[in-house]
Parts: sequence; C-alpha cells; structure tokens
Amino acid sequence: MKNLFLVMLAALTMLSCQKQQTVEQAKETDLGYGAFKYGEVVHTLYAGKTIDVGTVTVGIDDNSDYIYVKFETIPGWYIEETHVFVGPEGTSIPVNKPGNPKIGHFPFSTDHQNGDGTNVVTYPTIAYSLNQAFVVATHASVYNDIGQQETAWGYNDGDPSTNTNFSGKRWGWFQSFSYNGTPPVATNLFYMLQYDDLMQLLSIYQINLVDDLSDLISQEPFDAGSDGVLGASWNPQSNIFAFVSNTGTELWAIDFDYDQPAYFLGNISGVAQTGSFVGDVYYYIDQDNNVHAVSLDNAMTYILDDQVVGSIDTFFDIVDITASPDGESFYYLVNNGIDNEVWVYDINAGTTSSFANLGTGNFQIAFDADGVLYALEITPSPGITIHVFNEETGEFDDTNDSGDVTDPGVGDITPGPGI
Repeated sequence: MKNLFLVMLAALTMLSCQKQQTVEQAKETDLGYGAFKYGEVVHTLYAGKTIDVGTVTVGIDDNSDYIYVKFETIPGWYIEETHVFVGPEGTSIPVNKPGNPKIGHFPFSTDHQNGDGTNVVTYPTIAYSLNQAFVVATHASVYNDIGQQETAWGYNDGDPSTNTNFSGKRWGWFQSFSYNGTPPVATNLFYMLQYDDLMQLLSIYQINLVDDLSDLISQEPFDAGSDGVLGASWNPQSNIFAFVSNTGTELWAIDFDYDQPAYFLGNISGVAQTGSFVGDVYYYIDQDNNVHAVSLDNAMTYILDDQVVGSIDTFFDIVDITASPDGESFYYLVNNGIDNEVWVYDINAGTTSSFANLGTGNFQIAFDADGVLYALEITPSPGITIHVFNEETGEFDDTNDSGDVTDPGVGDITPGPGI
C-alpha cells in the first residue's frame, strides 16, 4: 500500500439548472506524512447522519495502482445500493443547481436485491498518479433486520475537519486524498439576481470573490412585471433563494436543492424596497421605511405571517440590506443624494446607528460566510469592484489591485456559500 495524505476539500463552482456539474476545490488540512500508516484510510459509514452501520475504506492497490473503495456493514445492516465518485482533483462531482449530490450520476454504482444480505461491496475505480490529489464521495442505501431503511455517507471520524459538506445543505460529505498535500484555492461566493424585462428572463449568477470570476448558474422564463425583482436573499439552512417581484408585493422562492422553476410564496402586506433573510425570517423594508418580518412554514413553501416590527427613521430611500452574522441586526445602505452611507438596525432594540460612508458610486453590501462585510461597487466597465470593510480604519478598502469581477451585468447581490 502507499501512504495517503488527507486534505480537506472545500468550495464549488455551482451549476445551472441545465444539469451541468460543479467544480469541487480544496483548502489545506495537511495531517503530515505519518498521519496514515501504510495502506488504507477507514471512514465510518453513517446512516441517517448518526447511526454507525459500518465502514468505507479507501486505498491504492499495490499491483494495479488503482484506487479502490470498499463498503462493509456491521451485522444486522445490509447494502441495497452504493454510489461512488472518485476523480482527480479539479474534476466535477455531479450535483444539482446549488450543489447537492446527484448520486445517480456517480460513475461507480451497484444495486442489490433488498433482502439478499449484501454487506460488502468493493470498487476498483481509477488509476492513481503520483502527486495527484483525488476526490472521493461515497454514498449507500442501507437497511436492517427490522426493515429500517436509511441513506448513508462515509465520514472521517479521525479528524472531522477533513469532511466537507456539499454546499446544497442536504447532508452528506466528500473527502480529498493526496501524497503531496498541495492545497487548491478556496472560494468565497455571492449570488447576483438579474431580470431582463424585455425577454422576461430571470438569471442568477455566482460571483467568486477569491478568483474574481462570475458564472451563470440558473436561468428561467419569469414574468416579474415592469418593476423587475429585488430583495434577493439566500438562506443557507434551507438552501432557499427568495426575492420580491411584481412591483414589490409578491414573495417568490427558488429551492436550490431541485432543478425546478421559482415558486410563489405569497403576497406581502407592504411594497418592498429591499429584503434579506435573518435566520429563517425574511425581513423587508417597505416604501415608508417600515421593517417587516415575514415568517414562513417549516418547509418554506408559503407565508405564515407578515408583521411590522419596527421602522427606520431616514429621509433617504434604502438601497440594500444584509443580515449580520449573529442574526441580531441588519446593515442597510442609503444614498443621501451625494454619498452612500451604511447604517445598522438593531432588530431587538429597534434602534439605528451610523456605520460607514462609502462615497459616491453604485454599491450593494453583503456579509460573506465568514462574517466579513463587503461593498460591491457596480461599475459600467469591466463590472464589479470589490471593497472589504477594514475594522481598524472604519473604511471599505479595495481588496486587490484589479478589484474587478468579470462583468455579469447589474443585479441584486446576496451572500452565498464560502469555505
């Protein structure tokens, strides 16, 4: 057997609703040359997230130099089907639009007759190349003696930090293995919502703040009326992307776990200027600067309640809002006729306070997954200049010399995943 170095996988480049694939990348968690002795890496096979039903073993065959994956269940649990993805680092794990695994598209799979007692399945997968990192995702459907059926994934209990969740927020993990431990580049993703009223076309872009690239991940016909769409916001817990349409009076959503069109959540009581999720509650600010809290059902399929919970005392229209990482407040952007000012609204206290001045320009604000506040300046050309808030100076600094994202056009920006 050959020695393995384990590196944590991270980030992704998401796909469009045309059933394309995402690019999975990694950042370093190098455990050292002796972290794994000669031979195999053994992961726990967890069913239903918490039930230990066996093991998933990854190794390299001495004779063939092929990477192999072996499932083995404990007594009383059996394998009905297995799905395995193994590929060189930088290849694509099949996922749906936001990043949930499409196990039916994994290159290695087997079905077994329920009740035949299968408890070991082994795959020789792909040839291993020296110094080539490779990605592994292992899924199984299992059942036990009393007829309980569960979905299961391989998980590294030895170092939980090396397990990476799929970005779609449905549970499941993947890992990466390497001899040289060279880490690929991490990502930090935002979403941009656009609407073309002439073509009646709704588009969502992914913007990567690390490599300054933007990609179209979703596009569908949509009649939003002449006023278009606003209040784009993504909920990482449910993987629901919400927005306001039809002159600011209708709340719509897209479930990023499925390749399906946007669906209607319900009418809101006010006319929204902008909106954002804070936890599972969608907040929006109406034309009179009242703050509304919209509660949704557990499945996030319809509106339960829409209440005014406060108001913001300002003479200026509010351009954009973004929720704080702790969920206690949101930051909002106004234009005073000359400059763009950032203010903070404390949800619990119902108070506002000044935060920073961005100067002139066309800005939107958003926190990333790590709690860093960004201002994205939309410019005529080449696209978007990225500014990050500097806590020491109290100002927004340009993050790099070029500072520009490849031009996705103008739209409403909201935080997305980041690892």
